[in-house]
Amino acid sequence: MPKILLLTLDFPPRTGGVARYLGALTDFFKEEISVISVPEKGDEEFDQKVNYLVRRQELLSKIIWPHWLKTAWLLLKEKNNYQILIVSHLLPLGTAAWLAKIFTGRPYIVIVHGMDVALAKQSVIKKQLAGFVLSEAKVVVANSTALAEEVKKDFDVKKTEVVCPGIKNFPHNNVDRRYCDPGHFVLLTVSRLVPRKGHSRVLEAVVALKDRIPNLHYKIVGDGPMKEILKKKVDELDLSSFVEFLDNVSNEELAEIYSSSDLFVMPTVANQADREGFGTVYLEAAAYGVPSIATRQPGVDEAVVDGETGILVADGNIDELAAAIFDLWQDREKLKHLGLTAQQRAVLEFGWGRQMEKLRKYL
Repeated sequence: MPKILLLTLDFPPRTGGVARYLGALTDFFKEEISVISVPEKGDEEFDQKVNYLVRRQELLSKIIWPHWLKTAWLLLKEKNNYQILIVSHLLPLGTAAWLAKIFTGRPYIVIVHGMDVALAKQSVIKKQLAGFVLSEAKVVVANSTALAEEVKKDFDVKKTEVVCPGIKNFPHNNVDRRYCDPGHFVLLTVSRLVPRKGHSRVLEAVVALKDRIPNLHYKIVGDGPMKEILKKKVDELDLSSFVEFLDNVSNEELAEIYSSSDLFVMPTVANQADREGFGTVYLEAAAYGVPSIATRQPGVDEAVVDGETGILVADGNIDELAAAIFDLWQDREKLKHLGLTAQQRAVLEFGWGRQMEKLRKYL
């Protein structure tokens, strides 16, 4: 019997930072873990390939309220099939873990990601419930130091552990990339196409730079609800010859895209409710020697170290964003230094094994 049970609403083959984070966790503890998650498109093929048990079922009731009672009942039935529970996101699954512990005595760990904590603080009742969940957890795992300090301060949590998103597989291609190639300057964003990722801000910066940087090109990799809106904006700004949309790319294709890009740009929106908790993609870019430009905000400033592995700019300041891009286009030695420093930091500090090993003492 695997001693660890991971319970989550967000798991591969779903894409996104949280799903990748949990996928890496289960890969690391594959000998000791099983997973219960919700059905996803393509899950049968994925589940057959992994070396641990994944069960798929709906976890929230559409009829009973509160909806998480269905999950609490599931945990009661599963009490003899695990020794410790890991739940991802504070509410609602954390609430089910808290209630189930009262009857089963099984300890649980809560992984928080940022937006879940922000949402829990939006009402007095949710905040109080979240406080119960966090106080009874064996440990609260945060994806950044900033988030760990936030839950300590706002929920009086005593025990936290910071396990940052990391890099699972480092590239084996050329370390010293083509920083001095004058024939192109490629900007890249890899993310879901949602408002908080800041694609619109990059498009506005491209408008300001298209006549100043020869052969400027902006690649947008990903899919999501903002896709048609962004395409329309590209047309309105007359940027169709500068911007390329790519989705459904393979891992091999994505590796080539990173390798051929000069600068990763994702100036996220510093919205307290829907925010970037860390930003694994900044580290993925760093693994290929690509420095980043990002928004100066808690959590993100741990993924991108200002002046060392990239540049941080003020939230929503398009002039500052455009100036930072132009500066790195002009100063290729600075671009190269940032990229190589970013790569070295990613390798030394953010391998998944190094991060996930921090959890072992709690299991």
